[in-house]
Amino acid sequence: MRMGFSSDTVAVEFRRDEGQMAGDWQELARRLDRASGCDTALDAAVAEAFEQPAADYSASVDAARRLVAAALPGWTLHLGFGATGVFPYAGLAADGTRIVCDAPTVPLAVLRVAVAVRALPPRPASPEPSALPAS
Repeated sequence: MRMGFSSDTVAVEFRRDEGQMAGDWQELARRLDRASGCDTALDAAVAEAFEQPAADYSASVDAARRLVAAALPGWTLHLGFGATGVFPYAGLAADGTRIVCDAPTVPLAVLRVAVAVRALPPRPASPEPSALPAS
């Protein structure tokens, strides 16, 4: 799976390696990488991982979008097709961070990017304005 990350104006494309995702998220990402279409066992794993009701996430764009809205509040979803027009991609953006994943189908692209966002390391809290040095 190709994923892109950008923060502000810096963009980097990378391939996920074994050390970037921990535990169950890493295994779910591997399963999504191997998926090529509808998979009810994968749907059950997605529902469990995101603590959402069972649905046809890997077959339905609407179900995948509902998952993102419920499980990743504050993230904005963007869907599109790559330059060749063959493979769809899904992007999620929030607070200067943007993750993009492609896949053979739109629902799988949405699921891949949702898992990539959940697997991100926690972002450090911003310092309180009063703790910032005066200029």
